[in-house]
Amino acid sequence: MTRLETELQRVLAGDYLDGMGDRTLPEIRAMRAECQRAETAVSFLRRLAQGRLDIIHAYLDRREDEGGDVDLQELVGELGAIMAAGPPRPAGNGRLPAQLAPDLEEGDLTAELDEVIDAAHVASLAQMSEGELRSAAERLATFEARVSQQRRSLHERIDRLQAEIVSRYKSGGASPDELLA
Repeated sequence: MTRLETELQRVLAGDYLDGMGDRTLPEIRAMRAECQRAETAVSFLRRLAQGRLDIIHAYLDRREDEGGDVDLQELVGELGAIMAAGPPRPAGNGRLPAQLAPDLEEGDLTAELDEVIDAAHVASLAQMSEGELRSAAERLATFEARVSQQRRSLHERIDRLQAEIVSRYKSGGASPDELLA
């Protein structure tokens, strides 16, 4: 099990937020920071999966339009436009992460994604049959949906922890002066 999987198991456990009212403000902030770090990693992983999926879809579309021969280098050169024009994403809440890349080793982060389709296979799309490409796209879509669900769950936890922090300031259970000390 990778470090990210272990972290996700812990922060997504049903009892992670139990006893929140009994915890100190620094403990609540630390829990929020843990969830935010995990969310950054999951968001990064989700973007990688979406990118690979967009490339496969673009390759399949080109293969169909051009009768089989696709210049992979040309396709990679158009990667920015491909990813921007990829399939519509589900509506999100538009959160901008505090950092764009996670604090994890990439191998730790991408191990499961690489089991679906690694960068070497993305670079050799021309050697894959249409069935193999569609199968890889289906597995990527399933992976991306699961990672998206984890991300939503992390956002829910972050929101609940933030609400607890705000509630303490509003009720006088915490003082803004503590932030300045």
